[in-house]
Amino acid sequence: MRDFSKKRVEVAAVVAVYTLFLIAGLGTQTVATFDAVRAEILTPADGMHFQSSPVELAAIFTNQKGPLINVTAAITVLTLATGEAQELEGATNEDGIVKILFPAQSGDYSWYVATKMEGYPTIVSRPRSFSTRLALIVDCLHPCSSNYPLVLHSRHLDSQVMVTDMNGNPVESANVTFYVNSTPVYSTLTDSRGIASLFWGNIPRGRYAWFASASKDGEVGASRLSTLVFE
Repeated sequence: MRDFSKKRVEVAAVVAVYTLFLIAGLGTQTVATFDAVRAEILTPADGMHFQSSPVELAAIFTNQKGPLINVTAAITVLTLATGEAQELEGATNEDGIVKILFPAQSGDYSWYVATKMEGYPTIVSRPRSFSTRLALIVDCLHPCSSNYPLVLHSRHLDSQVMVTDMNGNPVESANVTFYVNSTPVYSTLTDSRGIASLFWGNIPRGRYAWFASASKDGEVGASRLSTLVFE
């Protein structure tokens, strides 16, 4: 009788331990699933063709609780002809959506979005592609950056671009819009040399990405992105 009782206690103990492990395992799985982050591209549709620039790139970050707000996201755009990659940063809004304007030149592109949050691995979306075919050329004259940001100490600055057609002729009276950190800040017309300028005054310290787009008679172009750091 004592042996039977002893075995019954041992079985009960094993069942209790197994149950605890099962509950713990389910709890861990529930938390992992509940907190799983998704990065998904919204627009443009894969393979879309544009005859305008800049192109708005949009993605959304969510988990099972809903949208992830104020999450820093990095959008990487790869130029297929050269293999050059450009990275742009933005933050998600109250709907978990990040939107960035990319000054695409004529060409074919692939892009994806990624983010890194504390306690999570890097989350990367599936890549998508798009292409642009433009009729105007917008060249940055000053200040221009390529692979590395320009570090500046002045609190005032003139940005200049030149607009030409496909034959290299200056385009007068083209409508030029300057963008700073994906926001349009100023519009003007090119002069007889095809040049348009933006004056920056009392610039706070920080990092800025700027470009300009141009349009005339239905023809469009955009300059390359330049990154400035004001110290």
